[in-house]
Amino acid sequence: MRYAEAVEAAPPGSDRFQARDVARLSTAALNLLFEPGPSAPPLEDVAAALAHEPSALYQVASALPPARGERLLRLGQRPVAAGERVAAARRLVRGVFWFLAYELAAELWDRLAAAEPVAPGLLADLPANGVRVLDVGAGSGRLTAALAPRAEQLLAVEPSPPLRRLLAERYPCVWVVAGVGHRLPLISGWADLVVSCATFGPDPPLGGDAVLAELERCVRSGGTLAMVGPEEPAWWRERGFELLTYPVPEARFDPELEAFFGPPQPPHRLLVKRL
Repeated sequence: MRYAEAVEAAPPGSDRFQARDVARLSTAALNLLFEPGPSAPPLEDVAAALAHEPSALYQVASALPPARGERLLRLGQRPVAAGERVAAARRLVRGVFWFLAYELAAELWDRLAAAEPVAPGLLADLPANGVRVLDVGAGSGRLTAALAPRAEQLLAVEPSPPLRRLLAERYPCVWVVAGVGHRLPLISGWADLVVSCATFGPDPPLGGDAVLAELERCVRSGGTLAMVGPEEPAWWRERGFELLTYPVPEARFDPELEAFFGPPQPPHRLLVKRL
């Protein structure tokens, strides 16, 4: 999702974060968040939002490549009107909400994943029995929980340290590693099934053709690439995926989760491509 779209679509829980919380993200998350592309927050927004937070500004700048970090610090020296600082801070926390949620509210995200069950028929149709499965952007294990008992081997790739810890604690027989969709730590053709849930869309660096190529690289010839509830299904269909839709499962109502994330949206669409 593009930054401007993320700002518009941010859930109500974005109000609970402040701009300086961005500096609390892990270095890996900051590197991914600020990779140049339409999903990245403009450095101008970051500098304006953190104009009165020099330590947070320096923390973010230190995580960036030198040239971009230096540019951010230079932008931070510009005078910023109070109104623009407030507006930029609001845009920033809305635009990076999901990064903040994954790393700073991981327990809430974990509860959301449990409250939004994946359609049972969709899970049953994933060809995971007795094969090697790669779960990319595994989160706290929404797909891993269902697929690990069926798979011969399952490798779960997740960039967020708090979510990786939850995965490793819950599924000791699963390989849990750090990684991102456009740079997967895996040899080509390892997996019979590569699957991801509500992680990728058409916009780089968190999606797009580079991510698709990397996902396909990891699938053996004759294997399957399955995207559960991805952004913009039409983009995937244009690239050879078949769209399957299942009955929407009942979500468990949790007022705290709904106040933070908005209404539940149980995953019930599958885009599948056989290679």
